[in-house]
Amino acid sequence: MIKTFFNMKLKIAGIGLMVAAALAFTACEDETNYSASFDRFELDEVTATPGDESVTLLWTPQEGKPSPVSYYITWSASGASDSAGETEVDGNTTSATIQGLTNDLMYNFAVQSRYPSGLARRITTSATPKTTRIPVSGFKAMAGDKRAFLSWTAPETGLSHSYEIEVSSTDAVSKTLTAAQGAESMLINDLVNDTEYEFAITVIYSHGKSETLRSSATPGQISPIAVSPENPHPYELCKLEYNPAYFVAGTIASVEWSVDGKAISTAETATHLFATPGSNIVTITVTYTDGSSETGSITVDVQEFAWSEMAGAGYQKASNFAFSPDGQTLYSISQSTKTLLAINAITGEIRWQQTLAAATYGAGIAVGPDGKVYLGTEDGAGTLYAFTPNGTVKWQASMGKAVKAAPAVTSDGVVYALCDGAKLIAYDAADGAHKWTADLSGNAGGVAVDAAGNIYAGTSSGIWAYSPAGTRLWQSADAHKVTERGGSLAIDSSRGVIFATLKGKGGVAAVDMASGATKWTYASEYNDCYHPVVDAQGTVYFNEKNGALYAVTYAGTLKWKYSAGLGYTYSGFAIGADSHAYITQYASPFAVLDIAPDGSATVLTNIAQTMSPVCIGPDARLYYGLNGSIATFNIGILPATEGWPCRGGNIHGTNSLK
Repeated sequence: MIKTFFNMKLKIAGIGLMVAAALAFTACEDETNYSASFDRFELDEVTATPGDESVTLLWTPQEGKPSPVSYYITWSASGASDSAGETEVDGNTTSATIQGLTNDLMYNFAVQSRYPSGLARRITTSATPKTTRIPVSGFKAMAGDKRAFLSWTAPETGLSHSYEIEVSSTDAVSKTLTAAQGAESMLINDLVNDTEYEFAITVIYSHGKSETLRSSATPGQISPIAVSPENPHPYELCKLEYNPAYFVAGTIASVEWSVDGKAISTAETATHLFATPGSNIVTITVTYTDGSSETGSITVDVQEFAWSEMAGAGYQKASNFAFSPDGQTLYSISQSTKTLLAINAITGEIRWQQTLAAATYGAGIAVGPDGKVYLGTEDGAGTLYAFTPNGTVKWQASMGKAVKAAPAVTSDGVVYALCDGAKLIAYDAADGAHKWTADLSGNAGGVAVDAAGNIYAGTSSGIWAYSPAGTRLWQSADAHKVTERGGSLAIDSSRGVIFATLKGKGGVAAVDMASGATKWTYASEYNDCYHPVVDAQGTVYFNEKNGALYAVTYAGTLKWKYSAGLGYTYSGFAIGADSHAYITQYASPFAVLDIAPDGSATVLTNIAQTMSPVCIGPDARLYYGLNGSIATFNIGILPATEGWPCRGGNIHGTNSLK
């Protein structure tokens, strides 16, 4: 028994010698490698604050623990082999600023406490240095006679600065000028005409120089006005600027712009849409502070329309077009390719596109006053999307079932959407936050908003009205079977009537907006009816799936009916400022029709198969979708601005008068 105990003591002693040897060996290794020890205390926290080509690290030691000998700091940036470094600072400090870093490159930092026995565990953080030496923006040079006028926008910074401006020609610096903080322009004199000059501007800060911006100009023939683009297409947004190098008789107090003798603006920089191809005279009159004035004019040659048909757009199947608030972008959803297209309405080129998991048959697009694009789809989740004007998803929401009615969006930032299962939901347009839900019955037909912000929803079971807060105002006295899919409601606010197109042979119903009582119905002959629109006189226009086109007065009497060779018609009307109704035929002979107020029809052009509602653009052209493309026809008539003149209520498809 004693022998056994003695042997055990020898074994334990042997193990102790092995551990000691191992520790001794570890101490000889690279001392920057952490190894566990009870006398090395890592930091509680490390934070990093980015600076200009620098990062300031701040750390917190463990409370009540002995101070280290020093702190060992390392850093590196992924993908940049020359960006790594190390330094060591005194153990009594709790911060360090790392200089000489590269701006806009993310760095990873590690701080370790060093004790006599070695280094404690690394505590890491990261930061991306950013320049505070911000350059100017919008730097440009406008040429004059032996002079050039430079202008720029000051950097957004609170730091003191000045400007250094270099003037050069043929790659040789001819002069260097300076400007004080607060300056945003400079007139350069004593230049040589017909010589190209390069102007370079750099912002000078106490801690260094900004990036240099450059612009060129050739003095000589002076133009009083710059137009961008120089040769626009009709309804292309043009920027008009006067040349300060032309108007040098004093300090300008005010300006007035005119086009072909008609005043258009008193802004220093104006915008204008030229309506038709041809030559236009743009004139500016400047008034100086002494009361004198001076006038300059140029001729702007407006080109023809850049396009009439865009191929590869898929099939716009019963879904409306919509325009951006400035009228420069056209939006379309293709049922066949499940793609939302943002098209440059001037050139016909695609600005961006988003292919979705599912599309929509009949629902369509709404564009809000802020330019965001709203669209519901028929995927399993019933997804409602909000896209930014640049094509990124701002937010999305799942409604639970297919969204077969185009959403409505108001000027005060609310989106209303209706899905199958008759669920009406209000969302915050800014971020998609849920505001309220109303459970109806039936399948989605349409949703519309009046000028007071009250919401109307039509389904295959009836019509409901709600306040902006989500309180039910009424349910229609009659169970109107509103046609499913699309925009099946239209508002005549001046007469307090909401119109709904109905399934089967129901035709159209006129419902009192205040009470939900039915004023009258006008039956159709054959089938479902679609897409009501209303003109300034309260006449409601709608089309029958397999039958006729109708115009019914606000009193419920037939104004006219057109049925010559129509077959199936899904497209829906658009009312022009001339009070004519425009529509496309789905079946042979496939045509664009212009129907006068008396019901007489003119074939404007023959086309291919179409199912999309027509839209009159801000360029006075008729837009319609074909099976695979988008086409236009120049009617030379702007859209009507009263009533509910097209699918979606207006060319933006907002389904809202608010």
